[in-house]
Amino acid sequence: MARYAALSSSLPPLTSTDLYEFRFLTDAQISPDGARVAYAVKVVNDARDGYRGAIWLVPFDESESASQITSGVGQDSSPRWSPDGRNLAFLSDRGEPAKGKKRAPRNVYVQAQGGAEARQLTTFADDCSDLVWSPDGSRVAFVVRDPKEQDEPEAIRVYDRARYKSDEGGLFDGRRKHVWLAALDGSAPRPLTAGDWDDGQPEFSPDGAEIAFVSNRTDQRDLNTVADIHVTTLAGKVRRVTDGRGSYGNPSWSPDGDTITCYGVAEAIGSAARNVHLWAYPAAGGPGRDLLADWDRTVGSAVISDIRGQAQTLPPAWTDDGRILFLGSDQGTANAYSCAKRGGDVRAETLGAHQVVSWSLDRARRRFAAVVATATDPGDVGVAERGGPIRKVSCLNDDLLGARYVAAPERVEFSGADGWQIEGWLLRPRGFDPAKRWPLVLEIHGGPHTAYGYSFFHEFQVLAGRGYAVLFTNPRGSHAYGERFVEACVGDWGGKDYVDLMAGVDHARSLGWIDEDRIYVTGGSYGGFMTNWIVGHTDRFRAAVTQRSISNNISAFGTSDIGWHFWEHEMGDATPWRDQQKLVERSPLTYVTNVKTPLLILHAERDLRCPIEQAEQLFTALKVLGKEAVFVRYPEDNHDLTRGGQPRHRVDHCERIANWFDAHP
Repeated sequence: MARYAALSSSLPPLTSTDLYEFRFLTDAQISPDGARVAYAVKVVNDARDGYRGAIWLVPFDESESASQITSGVGQDSSPRWSPDGRNLAFLSDRGEPAKGKKRAPRNVYVQAQGGAEARQLTTFADDCSDLVWSPDGSRVAFVVRDPKEQDEPEAIRVYDRARYKSDEGGLFDGRRKHVWLAALDGSAPRPLTAGDWDDGQPEFSPDGAEIAFVSNRTDQRDLNTVADIHVTTLAGKVRRVTDGRGSYGNPSWSPDGDTITCYGVAEAIGSAARNVHLWAYPAAGGPGRDLLADWDRTVGSAVISDIRGQAQTLPPAWTDDGRILFLGSDQGTANAYSCAKRGGDVRAETLGAHQVVSWSLDRARRRFAAVVATATDPGDVGVAERGGPIRKVSCLNDDLLGARYVAAPERVEFSGADGWQIEGWLLRPRGFDPAKRWPLVLEIHGGPHTAYGYSFFHEFQVLAGRGYAVLFTNPRGSHAYGERFVEACVGDWGGKDYVDLMAGVDHARSLGWIDEDRIYVTGGSYGGFMTNWIVGHTDRFRAAVTQRSISNNISAFGTSDIGWHFWEHEMGDATPWRDQQKLVERSPLTYVTNVKTPLLILHAERDLRCPIEQAEQLFTALKVLGKEAVFVRYPEDNHDLTRGGQPRHRVDHCERIANWFDAHP
């Protein structure tokens, strides 16, 4: 191990501009017979302001080399096999963009296996998503916004509802997302659902006669975060399956069509401070059952990365041996699990220090393909037989990363507030020598209900290559440690979570090789909030970078796309008109006069999750007070800038962080 570390340290560092060379794996789908895997690979386009991508094919047994099967002139993504394996449907934005647009909309294409050119199935002016085949292979269902009645110039916008914008979709233009059907016979696509609500995540019943989907059709849908499973016939007759109180998604049908399983929480609370579990509801209606009631973990991959956004968890899958398969998170890892179809008896189907981002299964539910990432690999195609080890069948970034210094994480554990054990990881700097003193960067994740773990971070590796030790931890509020742990920061942002983070820094200091005069801090979203909070409560950090942050809880309540429900819950039922003082006391802006730490503020102008006014308030206050602060604004991008924004912005963002710390030795 020591010899490997010395060899690795002799390699050049990973740089911010190496992002341009990454190949991003976005999906992996195994064929129904389990013989082939179709996977989508995204790369930076030549202009470096976006991406293009293609679908590739590799045999499960690797008897042949992988081959590119779509043109990749645009961004081809979301491959989906027809039930007989003869056709592959996918989404693509190939084609000429409309005036004023950077790319064409993503439409549905179908390609027959055997070399035929893909055929365009839809011609919508908006992106299609949530693509799924009917059991007989005669049609596909998908989700798209209602078409515009006519092409008019941008009009004055008038709203009478609170939910009028989203970070993902921008300002609401009056059109809703609904489920559509498109037949392979070339007939015109038709809408299957309608109404003043959004519908998504369609899933055909085994007989193809019905489709389950997700929608909030409650009377208070504009204010609450309820999400129900509904079922529609192909004639458009809809019934609700779940209870109208919880938040559910990703429906799947039992083989006999009598039961619908889904992921969710029994009470829609407005934030992610609950374990998401696997539920079973009678397809005809009736009470549901929590199949994971005694499993104190969350469904889905809670482990985050700056290589991809939060991946949609794929629906649960029923097996012939009476079990249900799903993804789950546990202490920095994300793996496949299964439970008995009646609930309980949870078993790990895969094991390892990795993040299984998404997976798909063959018809027999014996083989699977998955996007698998580790702390030193951004993501490759993994395949396995159920119960067997995962085998890597792609090498997307091996050449690049094999020629760079890539630090492997060392797990650390320490006592936080109340003696709770807190988990974290430490990257040692390039050229590490324990006899020397090294600068340290504390990285703080967003959410707050996500988690760090065994997943690749470009930003972390760039810093390690620059000679910084990087500490990333999961303080209370993080997922994958149980519901008591994930709820523990609710109503206490800047309280014991702050103590946990400072305990992590103290633990690193105790190792004996940290330069105590060169300790830095950065984080995004909730991590940006905590960075702002930290510099207002201690001057132990030499410099700080706050990314897409929150500084003022009162204005965030009314300007964030999730403000009214998220802040009310996370701040312990405080609102601007009820317990205003608590919102003020827990706002970093309140403590701006205490700030002595040089602060770099990075923010995207189209961020509607943590609106840029949060950065503007903080920056203005710092400058009025004569503090050292620099404000960098990124046009066009939203809250997802560092995970999927314009490549040149991602590179600039990463470079500025490292340069800011370098400039404050």
